[in-house]
Amino acid sequence: MKKIEEVFTKRERESLSSEAPAPLYHQMYTLLKNRILDGSIAHGEKMPTEQDLAAGFNVSRITTKRAMDELAADSLIERHRGKGSHVVYHYEPEQIQAPLVGMLEKLASMSRSTKIKVLEAEKVTPPADIGRQLQVADGEGVLHVKRVRRDEEDIPFAWYESWTLGVTRGFTKRSLESRARFEILADSGITIAHIEQYLSADKASADVAKELKMSVGDPVLTLMRHSYDEDENLVDIIHCQYHPKRFHYRMNLRMDD
Repeated sequence: MKKIEEVFTKRERESLSSEAPAPLYHQMYTLLKNRILDGSIAHGEKMPTEQDLAAGFNVSRITTKRAMDELAADSLIERHRGKGSHVVYHYEPEQIQAPLVGMLEKLASMSRSTKIKVLEAEKVTPPADIGRQLQVADGEGVLHVKRVRRDEEDIPFAWYESWTLGVTRGFTKRSLESRARFEILADSGITIAHIEQYLSADKASADVAKELKMSVGDPVLTLMRHSYDEDENLVDIIHCQYHPKRFHYRMNLRMDD
């Protein structure tokens, strides 16, 4: 069970007002519902107790009980005497479909307008979780690369770590610093046909903090990219971490007619 302070900001905990048009219980219900719907309080996780909620939001137990009853009525949580309340809603991140060609063009453009420094490029036995995802046999090596990307003023803004299968040539420090990775993959007969990306936030590790001129534990924008070939085999995993003050991830979406 997460602490209330881990889920809600101080401002949110102090936002409930008896002078607002909506009743206090409904204000609390809305806050809790939003955290369940966005996955902040995950499926199967135990909800804070009514007592903890009352103390955290500075309201009565009657208010918290009614808010929790509303969540149960919406089938977002289940309540069991003696066991507490647990989330039953399954959060699924909404997938956004976008043309791969445009994305690859943007990656190539970034490669041409910025600078790359390769820290490591070698064949290694991958970590167990990476090996399982790439479906490599025990002891089989994959190409492991660590890179830092700098802007035109030579200021570092991105740190990359990748694991790649099937490359027969071109993954040298020199080529990786001058060409886009998907172009080098194409030289080995690997055509990227499908990419999945997962965007989140994390804390900078010692290695990332050192290269991006940050402090250990500072927040970083994190992107995990899985690239698949034409046979839907996962061939490349890249973990990207960006300095949040030097990089912005912008999406421009339009409603189709």
